[in-house]
Amino acid sequence: MLTLVVVGGRPDHETLALEMRVLIATTGSDGDIRPFFPLAKELMARCHEVLFAAPDHYAVSVAEQGLAFRKIGPPWIAKDMERVFERVLTAPNPLAGLPIIMEIVAEQGRPAVPELLEMASQADVVIHPPLLVAAAAAARAKDVPQVSVQFAPVYRGRGYAPNGANFGPFLNGLAWSLAYWLLRRTTDARLNTVVEAAGLAPWKNVFISAASPLLDLIAVSPHVFARDPAWPMSAHVTGYFFNDEAGRVGDAGLEAFVGAERPVVIGFGSMLGFDPHATTRTILEAAAGLRSKVVVQAGWAGLGASDPPPNVFFSKFIPHGWLFSRAACVVHHGGAGTTAAAFRAGVPQAVVWHLGDQPGWGKKACTLGVSPGFVSYKKLTATWLRSQIERMCDDARMRDAARSLGEAIRQENGVGTAATLIERTVGRGRPPPEFSRRDTALGDAVR
Repeated sequence: MLTLVVVGGRPDHETLALEMRVLIATTGSDGDIRPFFPLAKELMARCHEVLFAAPDHYAVSVAEQGLAFRKIGPPWIAKDMERVFERVLTAPNPLAGLPIIMEIVAEQGRPAVPELLEMASQADVVIHPPLLVAAAAAARAKDVPQVSVQFAPVYRGRGYAPNGANFGPFLNGLAWSLAYWLLRRTTDARLNTVVEAAGLAPWKNVFISAASPLLDLIAVSPHVFARDPAWPMSAHVTGYFFNDEAGRVGDAGLEAFVGAERPVVIGFGSMLGFDPHATTRTILEAAAGLRSKVVVQAGWAGLGASDPPPNVFFSKFIPHGWLFSRAACVVHHGGAGTTAAAFRAGVPQAVVWHLGDQPGWGKKACTLGVSPGFVSYKKLTATWLRSQIERMCDDARMRDAARSLGEAIRQENGVGTAATLIERTVGRGRPPPEFSRRDTALGDAVR
């Protein structure tokens, strides 16, 4: 139950707060999990009670953030996930890989439904990404306010097409209609098994319908993705959710290697299913012709070599906030979170995309003038990689554009904006019974 806290007498906009029991439920890779950490901590700092629900292999990471944790879904088996990535990446095109992804989402979502139903019944608000359909279904089954968080907007837009290009409002609309039709064909039958597990009737266009009609937070900088007029009124661009870990390095060898010089940083994050040995050889071949130091993050695939050349250092996970801010440029897989971290660091970036929305983020970086190009991992060569790095290091206009964008993003407070929107919207939707909507002043529309 929501608890009303009044400070200093009569409640008003400044003194009224609602202590909420918040359930944050998420799943996926690091990029789907870690951005929720700073939101959870921001809500806790505002005296709300937060329970963080995620797959079991994130228990340690969640505990390190000082958050209460509950496991959801089946056990995480790394080899199984690697095989899934291999099937997706070897599909002839991205559309062919989508059914594989959605089947896994459904297989992991169905067992999580009973757990999420129980947790949702004890919560005042459920916060989740649309990908976790089980959380959306549990919230609606228990009639609990639902807040969705998107790290890459999936709504149809007038100003952009599904691939990130802009063909004009009419052709953009046609492209989106086709994309939604294909999405429904690919996802509805699979994802509705999750919806029905929560005791609900099937939904149409499940992946889109899982977004909250009450409040959908688009956790992207408005300098990167402005709100499109075609989006629903529930959608709000908040700014990115950054988990500041600038002081966490834990690798004296890396600190000594970086020193005062700005290295090139290369890493493909949580991508699996490609040949790490062949990719490592490609990186080392490109690095052999560079003047710069190169830091390669191993990632989930395990990039690395036992005898790297003097200008190359292989590292495990290092917080992007520390490493990217010291980089000359970054080459990465195009995940939404990694792209955002490079934007904020104010350095040029090039994308070697693998799946999903990654080519879209590569295109967006080029459009913003902070990237020389992007390519599929299947077409990655040492020649391409070296040329992209040299251009990023030498192009003063690109470096200036990246620096200006980084400065603008660092002025934003995405989690603060998001937390305020959650408080106002959930407060508006479920006012405490002892005060009217007029008295609490929490019924104001969120702009």
